[in-house]
Parts: sequence; C-alpha cells; structure tokens
Amino acid sequence: MFNRNDFDQLPKEEMTYWIARRGCRGLYYVTYPAVAFQYPDSEETIRITRAPKQQGENGLKFWLYAECVDWHPERESYFSGYIADAGFEEIPEAVFNQIVADQARDLIAPLKQPLHELNGFIGALLMYSMKTEFTVSLFAECEDEYIHFYWDTTS
Repeated sequence: MFNRNDFDQLPKEEMTYWIARRGCRGLYYVTYPAVAFQYPDSEETIRITRAPKQQGENGLKFWLYAECVDWHPERESYFSGYIADAGFEEIPEAVFNQIVADQARDLIAPLKQPLHELNGFIGALLMYSMKTEFTVSLFAECEDEYIHFYWDTTS
C-alpha cells in the first residue's frame, strides 16, 4: 500500500488531472446521487470505485484516478492542490467500515457492507474527512482489489 512518501516522490507532472486520468485498468464505479438519499436537499453523493490490483503497483495510481472520476475538467488547475492536501492517515478496518456506514446511513436503499470481503482486508487510508471539509475520501487495499469510497455534499 502507498503512503505519503510515495506520493511526495511522484514527479509533479504525474499529479495533474490529465495524467491521473490516463489509467487504471479494470476501474469501475457506482455513484449514488442526491436522489438516492432520504433527504435529497442535502445534496449528498457517494461514489464507490474499485479496480483489480495490478502486479507491481501499490494503489497510488488507482487512488489518483479514483479521485478524478467525477472531477470537472474546467477545474483541472485545482486538482494538484486538492490531492496534495490529502491526509494519508492509516486507519484500521473497523474505522474504515464505520466511516462508510456513517456516510451511507441516509441512503434509501442500504449499501451492502462491508465493501470488501470479510477476510481480504489489508489496510486503509483516510484521505479527507469531515474534520477539514465536507468531503470524506477513503482508500482501501484488499487481497485482490483496491476500493475508493468518496462522499461529499454541496450544502
């Protein structure tokens, strides 16, 4: 699994929106828009992104790509600063699962949890939290895949 040091060693050009969008094989995601929540006026969104682990990778490229899945290209100049502000805080499985449950509690159709297989969890990072902004972003490494959980609200 990657850490802040791995991120800091990336060349600056690899931290741009257009380079981050270049790829993560097998990536797929599901988005829960505001109308999927009990209170659509809260303008909440959840996006769960997954990709199979690739040989010789530590998940950093996956995380970069997952962070820019719904990023608006006209805001590309803000992307590098946004990812540079990530927390890279290691969290245990129970905390990862609790944060997902907390952010998904108002979904009309409950989210199947945990997001990972019961015995395949390796580690997780808290990248953004409600401590600093109205965004929650988590990265998890499992035995066979990477998972990115993203929640935000515009209200």
